[in-house]
Amino acid sequence: MIPYGRQSINDDDIKAVIETLKSDFITQGPKVEEFEEALSSLTGAKYAICCSSGTAALYLAVRALSIGPGSTGLTTPLTFAASANCIELAGGKAAFVDIEDETLNISVEAVEEYCNQFGPPDVVIPVDFAGIPSDLERLYELKERFGFYVVEDAAHAIGSSYTTRNGQKVQCGACVHTDMAIFSFHPVKNITCAEGGAVLTNDPKMAHRIRCLREHGIERTGGWRYDFPEISFNFRLSDIHAALGISQLKRLESFKRKRRELFERYREELSDLEKEGRLILPKIPEGTDPCMHLFLIKIGENAKVDRDTLYTRLRAQGVLTQVHYWPVHLFSYYKGRGYGPFHVAEKVAKSCLSLPLYPGLTDSDFLKVVTLIKQMV
Repeated sequence: MIPYGRQSINDDDIKAVIETLKSDFITQGPKVEEFEEALSSLTGAKYAICCSSGTAALYLAVRALSIGPGSTGLTTPLTFAASANCIELAGGKAAFVDIEDETLNISVEAVEEYCNQFGPPDVVIPVDFAGIPSDLERLYELKERFGFYVVEDAAHAIGSSYTTRNGQKVQCGACVHTDMAIFSFHPVKNITCAEGGAVLTNDPKMAHRIRCLREHGIERTGGWRYDFPEISFNFRLSDIHAALGISQLKRLESFKRKRRELFERYREELSDLEKEGRLILPKIPEGTDPCMHLFLIKIGENAKVDRDTLYTRLRAQGVLTQVHYWPVHLFSYYKGRGYGPFHVAEKVAKSCLSLPLYPGLTDSDFLKVVTLIKQMV
């Protein structure tokens, strides 16, 4: 079977984990701090706080912003549900606006319309879909105007960057135009810790609160003494996971090059299908330098099959694809609240399919995928 995403583990990764297993610390310890420093160095954010998953990172971020009962958080419907669930889990109410058709990122215009119609939310969570940075500079201008917080969901986008209108290159996660950002280190992401996440910020008070919330809400007061000003869960990352993350981070640029090469090869191989109206292929927007997490095709009007048929037929031939995503507002938990319709997100969800894209994808497997698609679509 050819999966749509897969971790890339080498001997250095294995060695790093084994060395940590033999050390004095296997739970949260010096390796976690080292990983946090490396993430800060990569992004330029002053503080990085590692935790147990990307979902935990989202929850910690909204908790640090005091999102709770009476709060509203705005995000995109075309994302993994954690982008919205974190708001609900903190006691707030999730809301959604539609996406841009080309980038599949949250529509800044739709955010502005929401603010004008309903009043500003407490927080906006844009998602860097497939590694393409959201339009954070324009969103920051709305933040300044309306007064909401911004948490960049960069789960897909470690290693991605964008260029501002004045020519400044900004790494995703740098928090130049946001209050916080999060990463995910799940095995299908650009680098992995097996499981893990991180919150990044430039605000020392937020960083301190996130560190406390990561560990039950504990506030250390000296020696053995501690207090609970508020309560939380255990979201710590272990040194074992951090050791793998540190090793993986050293290869991020090579992963990025390989992902971009595969992205461009897919575009070249499938370009005729796009010209014939059978597929719509993703593009890299001007002013962005993404670490491509997904290669997401959309079924065109002239295709011989619909998305579900293509998914099933590819699977029968050993090619595992994925749908990114079924819109969050259509899941049972969110139904009946009057959300939507979100025409762009819902149209994309019915036609999209993510093809295998990961550094270890072999030439033979790549050619099998494109050959089958040319035959089937």
